[in-house]
Amino acid sequence: MNAEISYVARQHSRDMATKNVTFSHDGFDNRAKAVGKTIPYRSFAENLAYIKGYPDLAEVAVKGWINSPGHRKNMEGNFNLTGVGIAKNSDGEYYFTQLFLLQR
Repeated sequence: MNAEISYVARQHSRDMATKNVTFSHDGFDNRAKAVGKTIPYRSFAENLAYIKGYPDLAEVAVKGWINSPGHRKNMEGNFNLTGVGIAKNSDGEYYFTQLFLLQR
């Protein structure tokens, strides 16, 4: 787990939780550029999850990603660094962002 990548992931989760941005991959290129300023990379990927009403939030998020071919591809991809960010809003909604990169 990389602290800098997690910071960028956490920022996106916070932005989604506070409705500054929609639940989407919009701004992906900006997150890649933010990480790339200090960590040179060859490839970069992102998984997102939105969860409410489950006791085991992280388990639900990860199982959802595993059961989704595109998300699973990122998890099993050729990446060597990752970071995760989670944010909760006042409605009890949790937003997860996981970033993956292959460092140069």
